[in-house]
Amino acid sequence: MNTSTNTRARTAAAAAALIAAVSVATATVGGGEASAVPIGPGCPALYVLGIQGTGQSSPTADPLADTGVVGALIAPVLNAAPGLVQRSYIPYGAGFGGAVPGGGLDPYVVSVTDARNQLDAAVTQIAADCPNTLIAGIGYSQGAQAMSSFARDVGAGTGPVGPERIAGIALYAHADRAIGSPIFPGRPGQTVPDPAPGTTGAAVSAVQITNPPAAGGGIADGATEYGELTGRVADICTDGDLACSAPDRAALLRVGAEIAAQADLHNPLAAIGTLNALFQAALREAWTTVILNDLQVGGGNVDYVPQLGLAGRLIDAADPRIPAPTPEDVGAAAARWNEITATVASNPIGLLPKLAGQLGAAWGQLVADNADLVNPAIWLRYADTVARHNGYAISGQLNSGIAWMVALAHDIVGSR
Repeated sequence: MNTSTNTRARTAAAAAALIAAVSVATATVGGGEASAVPIGPGCPALYVLGIQGTGQSSPTADPLADTGVVGALIAPVLNAAPGLVQRSYIPYGAGFGGAVPGGGLDPYVVSVTDARNQLDAAVTQIAADCPNTLIAGIGYSQGAQAMSSFARDVGAGTGPVGPERIAGIALYAHADRAIGSPIFPGRPGQTVPDPAPGTTGAAVSAVQITNPPAAGGGIADGATEYGELTGRVADICTDGDLACSAPDRAALLRVGAEIAAQADLHNPLAAIGTLNALFQAALREAWTTVILNDLQVGGGNVDYVPQLGLAGRLIDAADPRIPAPTPEDVGAAAARWNEITATVASNPIGLLPKLAGQLGAAWGQLVADNADLVNPAIWLRYADTVARHNGYAISGQLNSGIAWMVALAHDIVGSR
C-alpha cells in the first residue's frame, strides 16, 4: 500500500472514530410519554430547562440532579439567584443506537426527538401552571439539537409557546451549527444578548458572550434559523469539537454522521446490515432527486444543470428530516430516465461528450467538497476532539452562560 493510500485509510478510520466519539447527527421521529415537571414552591421568575448530552441522561433520570455539562451551568445559577430560579432536566434516552456508554439503545434520531417531545410537554406545563414565569433553555450535544429545534419552531411561531415566553437559550456543541456561525446566529458581531421579553435588559446589558470563535460548522449541517428568538439564542462551540466545528469541505463525513444517527449500532452484525441499507437508500434517493431536478431533457437535448451539487444531494438524501421521494416521484424519475436514455441514444455523438464534461465537472466539485477529508493538516485540529467536546465546563466556556441566566432572572424580577 502506497503512502497516499495509507493516508486516506488513516483519515477515514479517524473520521469514523470521531463520529462515534462525539455522537452527533439529525432527528425526526417520535418519542415516549412525557413526565410531569417539578414546580415549586411557588412559581419562579425564571424556569431553566436543561437537556443533557449523549450518555448523560436516561428516561428515569432525576430531573433535579445537577449533573453533566448542563448541570455544571445550571447549578451555579441557582446558587447565584436563590429564590428567583427553578430548574429541571429533561429525562430521555440520550442514546446513539447503543454505541455510547450510558446511552440507551434507540438510534440517535429517536433519542433526540424523544428529548424534543419531552421538552415541548415541559414548556407547555410550565406556561400553563406559571403564567408569569419566563423560560430559558440549556442544551448540550444532542440535547442542543433538541433545544435548537424547539427554538426554531418557537421563533417561527409554530412552537408550543409564543416567543414572548422565552427569555434565552444557550446551545453548546450544537451539531446543527451553521458553518462559520457567530455566537448569536443571525447577528454577526453581537456579544450582548437581547433582553428578555417585557424587561429593560439592564442586568443582561452587562453580560458579554465572548467565547472564542470556532471554525467550520455542525456535523449535522442543519444551519438553524431562529426567527423571533434571534438575539436570544446563543450557539457556543469549542474550535476543534467535531460535533459543532467539523471541517467545511467534508460532505461525506456529514453523510456518514446522518446515516449512523439512524442505525442500530449496539450489535456489530446488525449495525453492518442497518448501515448498508441506509446507505443504499440514501444513494437511491439522491439519484432520484438528481434526475428530477438536475437533468433537463427536451427538444432532442439533454443537459446536467445542477440546482444543488452532488454533495448537497447526498447530504439531503441521508438527512431523515428531509422527506424521501414519494412513490410518485420515483415513478416520474423512472419515466424521465427512459426519456433521457432514448434522447441520448438518438444522438450519442452530439450528446455524450457534452454530458461527460458536465458530469465530470460535477464529480470534480464533489471531490473538492470533500478535500478536507484527505488533508492530514486539517485532521490535526481534531486530535483531541473528544476532550474538547467534553471539556466545556473545565475550559470556562460555560461562564458567560451562567452570568446570562443570572442576569435574566434579575431583569425579570426588576420588571415586576
